[in-house]
Amino acid sequence: MANFTLTHLTYAGAGLPTASVEFDPNFTVIYGSSNTGKTFLVDSIDYMLGGHVRPSIPRAEGYGQILLGLLLPDGRPLTLVRKPGGKSIHVHQDDLRELSHAIPDAVVSARRIRSRKDISHYLLSKLGLDDTYVRTNEGGNTDLLKLADLTHLSVVTDTRMIDPNPPSQRTRGTAARTTARSVMKLMLTGEDEPPATKLPNAAQRRVQRGKISLIDALAVDLNTKLSRDQTASEQRDQLARLEDSLNDMARSLARESEQQARAVTDRSQLTQKEAELEARLSEVLDLLGRFDTLRQQYETDLARLEMVSEASNLLGYFQVGRCVFCGADPEHQQVQHGHQETTQLHEAVLVESAKTHSLLADLRLTIEGLEGQRGELAEHRTALSAQTAEADRSLAQIEARLAPLREGLQDIVAERLRVERDLELRARLDELEEHRSQLVAQGALPSKRRESLIAGRILASFDELLQRTLDSWRIPDVEGAGYDPYSGDVTAGGTARAGHGRGMRALLHAAFSIALARYCLDRRLPHLGFLVLDSPLVTYKEPDYDADRIPPNVIDHFYRSFLAFPGQAIVVENATPPPDVLEHARIITFSGSGARPGFFPARPRATDRT
Repeated sequence: MANFTLTHLTYAGAGLPTASVEFDPNFTVIYGSSNTGKTFLVDSIDYMLGGHVRPSIPRAEGYGQILLGLLLPDGRPLTLVRKPGGKSIHVHQDDLRELSHAIPDAVVSARRIRSRKDISHYLLSKLGLDDTYVRTNEGGNTDLLKLADLTHLSVVTDTRMIDPNPPSQRTRGTAARTTARSVMKLMLTGEDEPPATKLPNAAQRRVQRGKISLIDALAVDLNTKLSRDQTASEQRDQLARLEDSLNDMARSLARESEQQARAVTDRSQLTQKEAELEARLSEVLDLLGRFDTLRQQYETDLARLEMVSEASNLLGYFQVGRCVFCGADPEHQQVQHGHQETTQLHEAVLVESAKTHSLLADLRLTIEGLEGQRGELAEHRTALSAQTAEADRSLAQIEARLAPLREGLQDIVAERLRVERDLELRARLDELEEHRSQLVAQGALPSKRRESLIAGRILASFDELLQRTLDSWRIPDVEGAGYDPYSGDVTAGGTARAGHGRGMRALLHAAFSIALARYCLDRRLPHLGFLVLDSPLVTYKEPDYDADRIPPNVIDHFYRSFLAFPGQAIVVENATPPPDVLEHARIITFSGSGARPGFFPARPRATDRT
């Protein structure tokens, strides 16, 4: 949304010193003594923007021109020149800062006229708001937006600052309240009213009012179901981003899942190999156990045979002489008697012993081979265990990467479903709005509720910003701050602004104006782009002043809050800003005496002019 920037306010007159202040594009503080022209300066800005009340103080006598400098939204300079009390304003597409007699680029009426050749239409056209309509009464009539409908929200004079009248409302009265609601809807939503055509008769209005009331009720219900304060375009962009994120995350998840599947397969193979190895090792150990038993048996048999052989020697079974079996002397023994009888047992022992030795030798070779296999299998099992441990670590790492991916995927899917649901609700709202627009185009009379219908989510966002503004100033007992779209007033601490003392009324009015400007400027919604506040802290106390006393820390925090203001801020006050604000803002001091006693410089004495 396009915005203006104030550059200077100048009073010029023939033979008089020029009175001028230059405004910083971000933050300007004008402070100092009372009765030095600070309020006069603010009233003059309001007057140059089409105000009806001419600011007048004795020191302004003799000045024939008021010049207000602005920067247009495209950065080009513009100077409005008006005579005090004049009904027209000269527009110069130049930066003029002294008495000028140049031919203007345009001459427009200071007051609104039907030909649209007025300052209201001229400046609104620079903002693209010259064909914007607002509702003017409860009868359904509409009128073109006036510059004054926005000016009173951007230039808050000291009288309006403490006036019990709602801060959104320019004047008192029912019609003013209806217009204020329509203007607030325009500023908070960017939606104006359709121009009214020929109105239907009473019976038609009753039927159409019923239809519109039903549509409004459905719209309110759908608005409450919207989960976020976003436009349809923003949500479509978000949905596209979510789809991209979802695709990226799905690809990452697929890659990790493939790695996990391969790792699980490898781990299963390792498990199968481990089982096979354990089975083979078990077989080898079983054979070793059996063969060891057989070895012990062979060794026992050999020991027994050796014992038989030794015992037979001792008994003479294997000696030549008298036969131990039949008792015959050698000379009576037959030729083969010794061989057949004496050595048969010995030969049997030798044969059996040789056979057993052979079997034992084979068995020991077999056992040695099995023990070799057992060693190899044990080494293989150790290596396999290390591979298995590494595979388990890899699986754990993959699972650690998969867990946040799955969680993130679930979050994105949930967010996408929410955005899709909101877009569906918005599509239904658009259909309802189209039906409603058709009824309005046919001359339907919108219900009172529809005049000020602002979505609950938008009001909640604005109320939150208003509460944050008050909290940033460290003001106590302002919980539950909010804007009432029907009364147009601001509430804080359970009490409407009109029910507070003048000091708190001024602070609440300032907070409302600041929050409204922030909301509109941050979202590029309709706003003039600058904010001028006169005496928001009300530090000048008259004898009968009954306002709440403001703690000093509130004053400091109030000033500091403007250092991050998104537009141009001009604060006119008696209170001195803190040092850190003095360093970052343009400070103009009206001391009442000295180099700059006030807005108007000291006039030369008659002897000085001669």
